[in-house]
Amino acid sequence: MAGDSDLLDTSEGLEARRRRHWYDRLMMLADGVFAVAITFLVTDIAVPASWDGSWTGLWSHLAPQIDAYSMSFLVISVYWLAHRRFMAMILDVDAPLTILTLVVLGLVVLIPPATRLISAHAAHPIARAVYAAVVISIGAALALFWGYAALIADLVSKEVSRRVRWFLLLLILVTPPFFLGLTLGIPNAGPGEIPVVLCALFLIGWRMRLWIVRRLGGKSYVA
Repeated sequence: MAGDSDLLDTSEGLEARRRRHWYDRLMMLADGVFAVAITFLVTDIAVPASWDGSWTGLWSHLAPQIDAYSMSFLVISVYWLAHRRFMAMILDVDAPLTILTLVVLGLVVLIPPATRLISAHAAHPIARAVYAAVVISIGAALALFWGYAALIADLVSKEVSRRVRWFLLLLILVTPPFFLGLTLGIPNAGPGEIPVVLCALFLIGWRMRLWIVRRLGGKSYVA
């Protein structure tokens, strides 16, 4: 009987280690991919080969690149913050959640080439549509990630109420297309206008989200 008890304890220990290992490695992979995506954004900022040495010439060439870089940096940062927030409430990961995470990360790494496209062809509707499609697809994939974890597999802490779970799902579905539509819809946007508007919308939305979650009975885990 003692031998059987020892085997059971060992099995439970290995299972707990395996679950912790899955969670930790998934977090490490996600953080790494988000970091690489942000890093690759800066590689597209380049001084023009035909620069005449003037500030005007330099700024006219760099302004669209910096605009696209700033916007995509904010987009990736917001999605990383959302993923971090979700993972803080998730207690365990399984195979479907791992696959959904890989889908999210596979879309995140498309932001640098989409940024390159919109930087070079910002005036073309197709370039804007491609960029918007990538950003909205990430939001949809992250919504599937959270919806599965919070509402289907119940991998989320019991401290997170059903109302908060549903609110966060709706928020991640609605926010990306809404914010993107507002920023990309600015006619004849000047240098720096879109990143500033996007940053302002994020700060306003962040405060509103905290207020609504508190009204729903949420706590600091959704900050």
